[in-house]
Amino acid sequence: MITFEQVTVVHDGAAAPALPVVNAHIPEGELCLLIGPSGAGKSTLLGTVPGLVPHFTGGTLHGRVTVAGRDTRTHKPRELADIVGTVGQDPLAHFVTDTVEDELAYGMESLGLPPGTMRRRVEETLDLLGLNELRDRPIASLSGGQQQRVAIGSVLTPHPKVLVLDEPTSALDPPAAEEVLAVLQRLVHDLGTTVLMAEHRLERVVQYADQVLLLAPEGEGAVAGVPGHSPGGSPSPPP
Repeated sequence: MITFEQVTVVHDGAAAPALPVVNAHIPEGELCLLIGPSGAGKSTLLGTVPGLVPHFTGGTLHGRVTVAGRDTRTHKPRELADIVGTVGQDPLAHFVTDTVEDELAYGMESLGLPPGTMRRRVEETLDLLGLNELRDRPIASLSGGQQQRVAIGSVLTPHPKVLVLDEPTSALDPPAAEEVLAVLQRLVHDLGTTVLMAEHRLERVVQYADQVLLLAPEGEGAVAGVPGHSPGGSPSPPP
C-alpha cells in the first residue's frame, strides 16, 4: 500500500538530508510504527505520504514514494486526499468547525460528495468511534482523548485507505491514549486501513504494531522489523 524506494529529503540550503535513506513496504491493512530519536526525520517521512513533502514544505524528494500505486512526486496533496488521511500531534490545530458532527462532515464537503453519502458516512463514523453521544458537543468542551478521536474521524469520513498519524497519544493520559489506540486497532483489523504512526512512547503502542520502521542514527539508514525482535538488516520486501 505504501512503498518507500531510496527515499530521502534534502531541504534547501541544508548541509545534510533531513532523514536517512528509507526502503520499506507497508502492506494494506497493517499498522507500521515509525520510531527513532528526535531529529531523525520521522515527521518528514510522514509528510511524504500525503505529498505535503515536498509540495508544501519545499526541498527536494529523492527516490520515490507510492501510495496505492500513486507516485507522490507527480500527485499533489489534493490528488492524494481521497486515499490518505493525516492527523497531527495537536488535534485542536486540525479542527476547522465548532461541533463534532460538523467536523466529521467538513472533509467530505471539501471533496464535493453528495449530501446523502455524507450523512451516511457521518453516522457510520459516529458509531465506529463511539462518538454518538458527543455529536452535538462543542469540540472545545471535549477531553483530549475525545478530541483525538474526532480528529481521526474527520479524516476517516472520506474513506481513505491510508491513515498517517504523528504522535497521536503524546499529549494524552494513559486512559485517553488507550481509547485512541483501540480505535486505530479497530480500523486496521475491521476496515483494513493501513496505518503509519510515529510515536515516542513505545510501551503504549508497540503491541499494536505489525511492523516497526526505525530511522537509525546518521549513516545507518532506516531498518524495518517485527515487534518483539530487534529490527533486522533488510527492509521489508517490495510488493
